[in-house]
Amino acid sequence: MAKLYFRYGTMQSNKSNQIITTHHQYTTQSKRCLAYTTPIDSRSGYKKIKSRVGLELEAEYITDDIFEKVNKENEKEKVFAVLIDEAQFLSKKDIHNLSDIPDLLDIPVIAFGLKTDFRNELFEGSRTLLELADAIDELKTVCQFCNKKATLNMRLHNNIPTNVGESIQIGDEEYVPVCRKCYKERLDLV
Repeated sequence: MAKLYFRYGTMQSNKSNQIITTHHQYTTQSKRCLAYTTPIDSRSGYKKIKSRVGLELEAEYITDDIFEKVNKENEKEKVFAVLIDEAQFLSKKDIHNLSDIPDLLDIPVIAFGLKTDFRNELFEGSRTLLELADAIDELKTVCQFCNKKATLNMRLHNNIPTNVGESIQIGDEEYVPVCRKCYKERLDLV
């Protein structure tokens, strides 16, 4: 029985590298694997997933008809897995559409993304994945400021920590992974 997986982590927790590695594992076994991302995050370029270590993977954009697209591709040639990057940016409807793929097509869907934004609030896509996923895995990294496990994302504006602003603010170097204690201390929340 295929499952809906959610693999989440903070910034710099190796999510993009993991999705590229997973794709490689399937395709080296001659198993067709489809990769999708969202057009909201265009840092890697048009229809690309790119890791910080320099690996890249071509991907399609997720659209409202994702189930139909995967079904059509599966009818042409068997699909063994569907990989999703930047799942936090998806809507509740998108996640429900993705959940139909393992349920009705018996194809696993592995979604990678952040759990919370820099304000420590759940993204809509992440919330829905936490509600619906059959399996949830945390990808780990360490705090930027100490050596504890990072569980939160901190946004730096002009090198000063902030938790004010719109939830979705695309960036890279201005975000750092932090533990809860360092998050509170640097934002004067204690």
